Amino acid sequence: MKNKLIYLIIIITFSCANIFKEVVLPNQCKRCELIDQNSRQVLWTKEGCGGENTYIERDCKVEAYDQSRGNRNLGDLECDCRTWKKEPEK
Repeated sequence: MKNKLIYLIIIITFSCANIFKEVVLPNQCKRCELIDQNSRQVLWTKEGCGGENTYIERDCKVEAYDQSRGNRNLGDLECDCRTWKKEPEK
């Protein structure tokens, strides 16, 4: 019973973050790129606005870890994230 309550609290917390960003910050946008420091090659890109940008930075770090398990060194990978506000739709 205790585990179900903990899972429910976690689900509500993650859902609230998405809802908050979608309602309160719909024009807040973020773009993250995973860049190989040695070659300056962009290995992964993701962007979104409002609720879509909730976990983009975390996803970039997960992708960096996944790529470091192959032939890349984790220290050579960088997550470059930028935010901006888009113009409101009329």
